[in-house]
Amino acid sequence: MSFPGKVYATEHALYIADTGRNRILETYHDGTIRRIFGSNTAGFLDGNQQEAAFDSPQGMVRVEDFLFVADTGNHAIRRIELRHGDVETFAGTGQQGRYVGSYFDKPREAPLNSPWDLAYGRGVLYVAMAGQHQIWAYQLAKRTLEVLAGSGREDLVDGALSTAALAQPSGLAMGDGRLYLADAETSAIRVIDLEKEILHTLVGQGLFEFGDLDGVGTAARLQHPLGLYLDAARNCLWIADTFNSKIKMISLTSNHVSSMGLSLPLNEPGGLHGVGDSLFVADTNHHRVIRIDLKKAEAEILDVHE
Repeated sequence: MSFPGKVYATEHALYIADTGRNRILETYHDGTIRRIFGSNTAGFLDGNQQEAAFDSPQGMVRVEDFLFVADTGNHAIRRIELRHGDVETFAGTGQQGRYVGSYFDKPREAPLNSPWDLAYGRGVLYVAMAGQHQIWAYQLAKRTLEVLAGSGREDLVDGALSTAALAQPSGLAMGDGRLYLADAETSAIRVIDLEKEILHTLVGQGLFEFGDLDGVGTAARLQHPLGLYLDAARNCLWIADTFNSKIKMISLTSNHVSSMGLSLPLNEPGGLHGVGDSLFVADTNHHRVIRIDLKKAEAEILDVHE
């Protein structure tokens, strides 16, 4: 692999964004490769399995028989039909866009700007639009795309979604009517209450304010986090604290942030996702995936192989 950016786990499969090789790997939990999507060469091409082309793909989410992919380098959202392996463009033109509107009824003509991660809930595909400092929402039934949160100004400002400010949101996690965000440039973890349409900060102080400190709420410090995973069984968020090369956990009960001690050193992990007691981590700059047994607090290198 080459700089794997994100991982996404289901009950029977693990999907790896092999970002530096412009492809998506579908593996079993032991790392055995089932299928490869993408031709290894950067491009913007729909088609079947390895005929299709991606450019630096990142976040993924599975919805029924489809795997949606944030195709970051192409400024697009792609969709893989998992039964037959067909790849199609779902949103975006393939060219980087700038803010030109807030609502699009033809998503394939919408100008996207570095989509970095995806989440799904209640019929909506949520997009971390890192280059635009916003969160966008794709209504799957209506096939419409709109800005959900963020004024487009890079900053840390809470409050109403239309006036709130984000700074390169790069990780998403959905659960219980809330959308959690890893807001990279503010080194913050933030949350959108989708019912009240309000955004507030759990961890983080401001733009370019960072550190490496455990603690409660805004007393804690992170450095450019890129990944989030909501662990409902443990009522916590696991954080890929990327520039600190650590995995951290924030309790959703106490808002306490703590670092996980691992026997394996990490190098700027970009994403993480879990199923059951397994937490999979894209150890990006080590070009590998780590599996952590959360019961035993033990880590091992996943043997990704054909």
